[in-house]
Amino acid sequence: MALIGKPCPTLSGLTFIKGDPVAVPSRSGPMVVEFWATWCGPCRAAFPHLSQLARKFRGSGLVVVGVNMEEDSPQIRAFGDKMDYRVAVDATGQAAQALMGAAQVAGIPHGFIIDAGGVVRHHGHPMEPKFAQVLESVCREPAASGGAAAAAPAPPQQQRELPPITSSRQELLALPVRQLKQVLEERGIGFADCNEKQELVDRIVERCSTVTYYTSK
Repeated sequence: MALIGKPCPTLSGLTFIKGDPVAVPSRSGPMVVEFWATWCGPCRAAFPHLSQLARKFRGSGLVVVGVNMEEDSPQIRAFGDKMDYRVAVDATGQAAQALMGAAQVAGIPHGFIIDAGGVVRHHGHPMEPKFAQVLESVCREPAASGGAAAAAPAPPQQQRELPPITSSRQELLALPVRQLKQVLEERGIGFADCNEKQELVDRIVERCSTVTYYTSK
């Protein structure tokens, strides 16, 4: 929680593919910036919740930006149709480095709540209860205050962290198929197209070896 109560870094390198481009931070109202990827099951699961928050607080001037961490593609734009908020692509990784790097986090989905004064008030998994609570508090603050008075950092909400899988391919191949499927299932990663054990191992190495996932306990 290194960034809470501190000014949000100015993000550059974003290409907006849905909605009008906005500056981050905007300093004209509260903002949520959430980092995601198409291959991330928990990220896709958060689309409806973030869309609901965007609609709920739109009258308070809230702007939600979903920042994809891949290169622009038709698949990203197709997912954007399911998101009732702005979507941008961070193809160069500049935005992720500036914000997630400063916050010392790597797992996705990860959202940042920024008040009208450009101060980071909270960051974490967008579906944790604390995220919605802090956002509601920020959106109810008088516009004249600009959100300058940052809330005291709250203890992190209880959630289960699924760290990167560091086992070698050989070690993974020695595991039962059922256990390999469980690794993918609990991270929300599909495997219906994997017909062989080797394919399950390949998917785990590709998608689970460098990314931390979060799921509610």
